[in-house]
Amino acid sequence: MLPWTYRDIDAFGTAPHRAAHLLHEQPMFTDDALADLLDRLPRTAVHPYTMGADPSATGEWQRGTPSDLPGKELLEVVGRGRLWLNLVGVNRYDDALARLVEEVYGEIGSLVPGFVPLEIKATLLISSPTAMVYYHADNQPNMLWHLRGRKRAYVYPRSERFAAAPDLEKVVAGATTEGLPYDSSYDAHAQVLDLEPGQVAWWPQNSPHRVENVEGLNVSLSTEHWTPASVRRERVWTANHFLRDTLRRDPRSTREDGALAAGKVAAMRLGRRAGLLRTGEQQALQPSFRIDPDVASGVGRL
Repeated sequence: MLPWTYRDIDAFGTAPHRAAHLLHEQPMFTDDALADLLDRLPRTAVHPYTMGADPSATGEWQRGTPSDLPGKELLEVVGRGRLWLNLVGVNRYDDALARLVEEVYGEIGSLVPGFVPLEIKATLLISSPTAMVYYHADNQPNMLWHLRGRKRAYVYPRSERFAAAPDLEKVVAGATTEGLPYDSSYDAHAQVLDLEPGQVAWWPQNSPHRVENVEGLNVSLSTEHWTPASVRRERVWTANHFLRDTLRRDPRSTREDGALAAGKVAAMRLGRRAGLLRTGEQQALQPSFRIDPDVASGVGRL
């Protein structure tokens, strides 16, 4: 599944990078197979979104209500509209996709010394030709396996200029959504990864990024994985959020090992047990539209 070079293996998880894969050759990603998958999934696992055309207008990202359209019709609307479907936790519902994810991660483990993920989550992304995802950062490391259409990812340096510490701490702690403040001047410093079917992209944990579709119905598999190192980073940044937001301290260190890091994490755990810190409770977007096959964009009013 992974015809990776030594350069690909060396860059795994450490830098924005694009490599080859063979997942797109699987028959489970044809129109008929995707329509069947949509019909079998609980629609509560199919999260519809829409967006504007300006990457700076991050407030235009909207969530829709679950659709009861048949899978084939839903694909047709997405193919001509302005929609983004997240099939969340798809490996929990479909045995074939679960085996595929397990196989490909097993292959990564055989290629990358010491890579043993603690947990893996998969989300299948089906999106319109002109759809996009706004500037954001993810909590855990993830990989974008591109399967159909053409897509462009902009990956930005993981530094204070592009993701201020208080903003990133909130994202990691789950105190807010994944969105970050964005300025178009950031693009001059982005690494641009153009993706064709049969290519996978990754970047270091918490790196700010945004994605634009370029052509055709886009289908990608997004996988997220937890490792001892990524969990350690999550705990330290969550502890810094606790120190800043609850104890009104200004944490200056982001070291993920050593006595200081261990002390901060211990304080965070005590705060959580005392009810002073509640992580992962950000306010979810409330549905503001429904998928309407009679509207060109597919976005109808509730």
